[in-house]
Amino acid sequence: MSLIPSSKETEQLKVENARLMAALNEAEFECQRLEIINANLETQLAEANRELEKNIEVLQSLRSEIDSIVTSLTSQQ
Repeated sequence: MSLIPSSKETEQLKVENARLMAALNEAEFECQRLEIINANLETQLAEANRELEKNIEVLQSLRSEIDSIVTSLTSQQ
């Protein structure tokens, strides 16, 4: 068995190398696409959290007002 590859083996290695490089390029492209999607989702999540915090504050304020009204109505009876 020779340690020097034949021209056929060399061509096969070149083809395989080209296939692997193409697969790597596709994987890198997909990785970049997913990083963009992830960044967009993180932005959307941050916005949703801000909205949720605002809604919680409004609900807490309303709860406080309702408690005050209940207390006032209860004391009038």
